[in-house]
Amino acid sequence: MDLSSIVPSIISAVALVTVAVIETRNGRRQTEVDRRAKIRMEESRLSMAMMDATIGLAMDTAQALKEGHTNGTLEGNMARARNARAAYRSFLEQTAAEQIGGEK
Repeated sequence: MDLSSIVPSIISAVALVTVAVIETRNGRRQTEVDRRAKIRMEESRLSMAMMDATIGLAMDTAQALKEGHTNGTLEGNMARARNARAAYRSFLEQTAAEQIGGEK
């Protein structure tokens, strides 16, 4: 075997290993991008639920002030607002714990 037949094989092997390393790194990056997108999506969903509960509570409060008494929906919207706030806080605590603990 002469050197002219070995060199192309070595070059091909090095190229193959390089491509494999690049693909592995890209796969890890994509996994991290997907994980962060999932967190953002959950945060957005919880934020919208809190905004909806806040609007409902504000509207019922305004109606109660206008009429001088509550009509029963105020308590329901207060509970909805408390539940939305608790869910959002739980999400924040879980996300913070994962970041501090290094979990992915």
